[in-house]
Amino acid sequence: MGMAASQARFLNLTARKTNIEYEGQQINQQRTELSNESANLYNQMLTLKVPTPPKTQDYTKIQYTFMMPGGNDQATISQISPIYESGQPTGEYSVIFSYKTVELGMPACSDNEKSKASKTASGDYLITTKSGKSYEPIKYDASDAEAKKIHGDAVNILQSDMPDSGDIYYINVGTEAVPKYQYYTNKELAIATADDAKSNAVVYYSAQDVDVYKEDSYSPCTINRDLQNRVQSFTHTPASGSSTTFSVTTNTITDEAAYNDAMNEYTYQNYLYEQEMNNINAKTSITQAQDRDLELRLKQLDTEHNAIQTEMEAVKSVCKKNVEDSFKTFA
Repeated sequence: MGMAASQARFLNLTARKTNIEYEGQQINQQRTELSNESANLYNQMLTLKVPTPPKTQDYTKIQYTFMMPGGNDQATISQISPIYESGQPTGEYSVIFSYKTVELGMPACSDNEKSKASKTASGDYLITTKSGKSYEPIKYDASDAEAKKIHGDAVNILQSDMPDSGDIYYINVGTEAVPKYQYYTNKELAIATADDAKSNAVVYYSAQDVDVYKEDSYSPCTINRDLQNRVQSFTHTPASGSSTTFSVTTNTITDEAAYNDAMNEYTYQNYLYEQEMNNINAKTSITQAQDRDLELRLKQLDTEHNAIQTEMEAVKSVCKKNVEDSFKTFA
């Protein structure tokens, strides 16, 4: 190989070596970016909040109950508060409780049960029920002893709930043997029949037993507890009269609805968590695959670089020999 050819070959190898080194730098830069991306994905995974399933005991509480005087209604104790005098506890307590009792009520009919109100030729009210039967309502007369005996309680409740109702009318949609009364207020009848062009549906009320929730308290009371500090009984001593001792029943109550809601929320949050983890894992897998490809390419470049380096050493030897042969003729 001549001197010029050797030098040209050496320059070509140098250029190739430079290109390989530049490409290797580019690959290292890409691998650094992939490493940063992988670190960001890892940090993102660390910030995820792992959902925690609800615990049954978090929705379970101790409930104390006792029977009201007479043994008809069961009461639930909502609070036991210590009594203080001059800032010091007296050792007695106020027992606050709630209970459900049944009382006569006057619930209104639902919208799909509303009757039609109109007037007769003589100007009296006429009620047409959903079944299509028509009745002339009777105005309640408090001076009528028989009417007061039958309707007095219902009318009193209705007028108490609606002080501006005016007169009360009633009809019997049942039979004489088994009556079923419906009650109407004068105010609503007047409104319903004021304009025949408009809807003249009128609400009626029927007397029936309804559940009434009440709250009351006994004070002062002394509390009797067991070894687990649970209330076994309490004794109420009024200002006048004899003391009464109430036996207390301990129940463990679980709020199933609240627990199910919490479990549904946990299931939803767990789904979001798993979905986010799957996304992170998928991106991480792609990043790792790209990094492996770059690593393989870098090894190929390293092999090529070593081969070029070896060839350059050989060409340098040839160039050196050419120089010696050309310029050391008389050595």
